[in-house]
Amino acid sequence: MGKELVDFVAEFLRKAENAGLTLEDEREINFGVQLKFCRKDQEIPVNIYFSEKKGISTVIGGSPNNKLRPQMRKLLKMEIETESSFHKWKIWAGTDESGKGDFFGPLVVCGFIANEGMLPELKKIGVKDSKLLNDADIRKMAKRLYACFFDNIEVLCLLPSKYNDLYAKFRQQNKKLNELLAWMHGRIILNLKKKHKFEGAVVDKFAGDRVLLSSLKDLKNIALQNKIKAEEDPAVASASIIARYIFLKRMDEMSEKYGMKFPKGASDKVVKTANDFATEFGKEKLREVAKIHFKTFDKIKG
Repeated sequence: MGKELVDFVAEFLRKAENAGLTLEDEREINFGVQLKFCRKDQEIPVNIYFSEKKGISTVIGGSPNNKLRPQMRKLLKMEIETESSFHKWKIWAGTDESGKGDFFGPLVVCGFIANEGMLPELKKIGVKDSKLLNDADIRKMAKRLYACFFDNIEVLCLLPSKYNDLYAKFRQQNKKLNELLAWMHGRIILNLKKKHKFEGAVVDKFAGDRVLLSSLKDLKNIALQNKIKAEEDPAVASASIIARYIFLKRMDEMSEKYGMKFPKGASDKVVKTANDFATEFGKEKLREVAKIHFKTFDKIKG
């Protein structure tokens, strides 16, 4: 299974378990996976598919009168909750990143300010973890978020050439990628703090608290929640959508500039495209479109 499908299934299984459903069977099917759940004397199958064009799609099987069907429909919407499970703040920031695992393209970190009054509108937009959305939905939702909440958004985008320079400087100080990410998240939070009064910030966890707090000293004055699965928080979910949107936009710009489609991730398809690029423009030119510290770079012919 591809990463998008694996991430969706993992999140769905967690929510199903929390809802009291037991996974009875799991098997691969064409373009996806079938999961069969049960509760007491009721059971219901769900097919989950993924395609590059349509993203994630689901089909609930069994009888239309199955008592588990309404709950399954609700679970598959995967909507954000009306309040965060991480805190009781009335106004807060959320941050997330995109591009960390992609050889081509930038590294983007976004911060988003949310408050209680915005939650109905965020739910109406359909905000949820960007990994559960296809590219078309990402673009549509991000544009609505910008239209409704422009002043609540802060973005830091490192294009490949700048990213490679900064990464090299961090490595010279014996620092790794997570420490570069921590600096970016920290910078976003502090920039938002200059414009908004908020009670704290939720960060989608990519490293330990020490790495995040040591990135910028002023972060010690801000209440931070560094959480796994933080995309359940509406501010983090909104930030994840915008970060991915900016990533996609920059990828589109690169494709237009160089006249070739740059695939996402770090697969064999990525290696082939990188070799094609190096053949046409030279391997050194990859610094302008890719993260050259990836092992993928070593597979590219000179």
